[in-house]
Amino acid sequence: MNRFAAKSAIITGGASGIGLSTALRLSAEGAQVALVDRSAETLDQAIACIEAQGGYAVAAVADVTDSGAVDRAFTQCANKLDGICVIINSAGIIARGSMEETSDEEWLRVLNTDLSSMFYTARAGARLLRQGGGGSIVNIASIAGSRGAINVAYAAAKGGVASITRQLANELAPDSIRVNAVSPGFTRTPLNQKLRSSNAEASWTRQIPLGRYADSEEIAAACAFLASGDASYITGIDLVVDGGLCAVLRPYSPADALDTDVSAIAFHTSL
Repeated sequence: MNRFAAKSAIITGGASGIGLSTALRLSAEGAQVALVDRSAETLDQAIACIEAQGGYAVAAVADVTDSGAVDRAFTQCANKLDGICVIINSAGIIARGSMEETSDEEWLRVLNTDLSSMFYTARAGARLLRQGGGGSIVNIASIAGSRGAINVAYAAAKGGVASITRQLANELAPDSIRVNAVSPGFTRTPLNQKLRSSNAEASWTRQIPLGRYADSEEIAAACAFLASGDASYITGIDLVVDGGLCAVLRPYSPADALDTDVSAIAFHTSL
């Protein structure tokens, strides 16, 4: 496939995880990509990865919680690349702990990074997409936004991402700009590497019908689809990519079904 030939994309959070995997996927399909992240060192490493597979990429260092920094970074990217037609909003952080353990500072840190940044980047990106006659914005949400999981600030922020996606899909449709979200379930990324190394992954995968975490490349494939012309009549959706987790209530594995007392099981979710 070469769905993004002669096209350019900006990916926030593009230096690692889902953002980098999406940048690699778009690049492999012909796009020139601009990566926006807060770490110059990891951006350099990401650029090297893209160039190693024969792609072309540029970078801009910015804190996505700073609207002015976002505007400057997007202008910088547009000056380096022609025809920006895709914006992937992947920058985000995670928090854990109960409501009582969540400080005011932590609440604001997560909301600013995971939700406010989506507004700043969509606003800056829409200006560029209008100049080219339209395009696509894809926001990374999470099934935590609809199920309630991990942390109150994270769940609230990701629920907000789905809502802002629907609102912007309506507002930007007259400009031929489609806006969609992707909600991953359990995914192998640097954000949850510590949790996975504690052997928690085996426990949680028992709840997933497909029996494993997603690879970040599988989330990237969903992002590439929504950003491409193959999704030309799709806007305002939240595409769940979770291995079937949200489709069922599955507290035990099929092998345990005959000897498990379902009524005794407490249900918990952690993404």
